[in-house]
Amino acid sequence: MPCRLSIIEYIHMRGEKMSDMDLVGRCGLSCVIYRAERDDQEWRARIAEKYNCRTEQVRCNGCNALTSECWGNGCKIVLCTSAKGINFCFECQEYIDETCDKYKDLADDYLEAGVNLRENLLKIKEGKVKEWLQESQKKFTCKVCEKPLAVWTKKCHHCGAEIN
Repeated sequence: MPCRLSIIEYIHMRGEKMSDMDLVGRCGLSCVIYRAERDDQEWRARIAEKYNCRTEQVRCNGCNALTSECWGNGCKIVLCTSAKGINFCFECQEYIDETCDKYKDLADDYLEAGVNLRENLLKIKEGKVKEWLQESQKKFTCKVCEKPLAVWTKKCHHCGAEIN
């Protein structure tokens, strides 16, 4: 049985530096998910095509650790929260009033995949970041090889195991 690593340990093992807060998306998305997906070459190619960028740019380190090369700089949520001078969507009146179409579209997409961004933002707001990240890691970890999984995947891109 392989040694179980936290997502932070996995990232550090790969020679990268990241804090827990780097993994906290402004929209309520756990960037643990994107960390797994960025290793999946097929997924990266689909995202690059969808967002009209180079595959090499699909290497986001999380909303709170964006680099100039990261495709996440073009994220509508990142652009919006930055323009408003806020850190998270829950700080925005449009989010509170449920009138933000950018957020609604994103949240609806992820809800179909079993990720409730509104619940996640509530956990962040309540200061339960560490617990929430641990829940996300557990949910998106392959039961066979214990490496990170992507949200919409049907099989682990590390070991090929089918995901239920």
